[in-house]
Amino acid sequence: MRWVQLHPTNISQKVQIIVEHFHANVAYLLEGKAKAMVVTDSRKSAVKYKLAIDAYIARRSAEDASYNYRTLVAFSAGVTMAEDETWHSDWGPQPSKDDEFTEANMNPGAGADMAAAFNGDTYKIMLVANKFQTGFDQPLLSAMYVDKKLSGVAAVQTFSWLNGTHRTAGGEQKRKTFVIDFANKPEDIKAAFEPYFKNATLETETDPYVVVHLANKLAQAGIHTEDDVRKVAELWVTRKGNNALSAAISPAQHDFRRRYARAIEEEDKVTLQALDLFRKDVSTYVRLFDFMSQIVDYGDPYMEMLSIFLHLLEKVIAESAWAADVDLSDVVLVGVKHNKAIPVDISLVGDGQLKGISAAGTGTKKEPKYVALQVVIDKMNDLFGAESFAEYQIREFVQGLVQRLLADPNLIKQTKVNSKKQFLESQDFQAAVTEAVADNQDAHNTIADYFFTDGPAINSIIVALADAFYEAAVDQQVDS
Repeated sequence: MRWVQLHPTNISQKVQIIVEHFHANVAYLLEGKAKAMVVTDSRKSAVKYKLAIDAYIARRSAEDASYNYRTLVAFSAGVTMAEDETWHSDWGPQPSKDDEFTEANMNPGAGADMAAAFNGDTYKIMLVANKFQTGFDQPLLSAMYVDKKLSGVAAVQTFSWLNGTHRTAGGEQKRKTFVIDFANKPEDIKAAFEPYFKNATLETETDPYVVVHLANKLAQAGIHTEDDVRKVAELWVTRKGNNALSAAISPAQHDFRRRYARAIEEEDKVTLQALDLFRKDVSTYVRLFDFMSQIVDYGDPYMEMLSIFLHLLEKVIAESAWAADVDLSDVVLVGVKHNKAIPVDISLVGDGQLKGISAAGTGTKKEPKYVALQVVIDKMNDLFGAESFAEYQIREFVQGLVQRLLADPNLIKQTKVNSKKQFLESQDFQAAVTEAVADNQDAHNTIADYFFTDGPAINSIIVALADAFYEAAVDQQVDS
């Protein structure tokens, strides 16, 4: 999915929607001074969007000079592309692994301050990833194009960029704003804003010692020592460089990896859950300490050192940092379809209660059987789309299918004597699925027919079904 998200075909279609909407609905507002922002989900995505928008504008402005909009892209540090990165010839030469994209070389002539450059009359569209998440003020901003999952405070902070009021020299007031969202559901955004509407009261106070408790919990995992923390913090403060920092953080990094790999190999779900929660707690400590230390003086330099250490550890134990690469060299994207949804009114109605932080590191991992079942449902939703079936119809079909398969004693026996990997490779399961679908074909003819046509993606759905069935069967055995 990440490969699809960054594929030129996908980005190019969204870019056409963005530029044409801006040209038709936004550019003329505020006496022609209205601006827009494109919110992407990563620095690499921001780079590709910038190149794609500039290429599209160049083509359109050659036909119609009124499309001559200039863009900025804002992101921290530099971005490099893999040598086999999906690329479009309109974006320039295919970059090598040594080519680095930076704010400076992607915004020639804009200067070092992107916010200041965007405040002028030259630039109409700014593309961002995480930069300008807070503290951004541009009253001319009239449209936002969002291709990033947002929730909670992050959603409120991002969409609130549009709230700035403005009156032009000619007396035109800012009365219209637009949001075109490729990634979020209206109900999720409404839920994020609702607590802050009208009178927001604080339901509970924040416990300043939550950070201390979380530090103790992380220490008990035994992945890092106090000496590890002090050594990394000293190297960081004295600016000894990335090589020295990488070497100092590696003992904890490698210990985490060894434990995780062993737990996967041994199918040790308890250890996997503990390590996943450790990873989550690391992120929680970093963000919570950054926030709380602005208010509370803990009087303990070690807590600051731990924040530095965990900030670096967080990056190298993230799933994306060491998951096995997927070989996509033979994969071809045949097509992408973007459907325009119905505009939704998410007017806010009530007061909200904000919860103070009273505990941290209390998350729990979802039951594997529910996670696996949701994977099947999501795959089916992606396959058929909302225009064919409501989500509840697909959910009913999948749940009914799994329940029918659970009544097969032969399949249950196979889950007892085989590992999950062996079970997923079983041909018997695919035959059982086909038979179960045939028995229940009348209920969902269109879905059922797909299982008999050997259509695209059917193998991945069968494997996902096998995963969900295995987890449900194991859970059933435990209960009995």
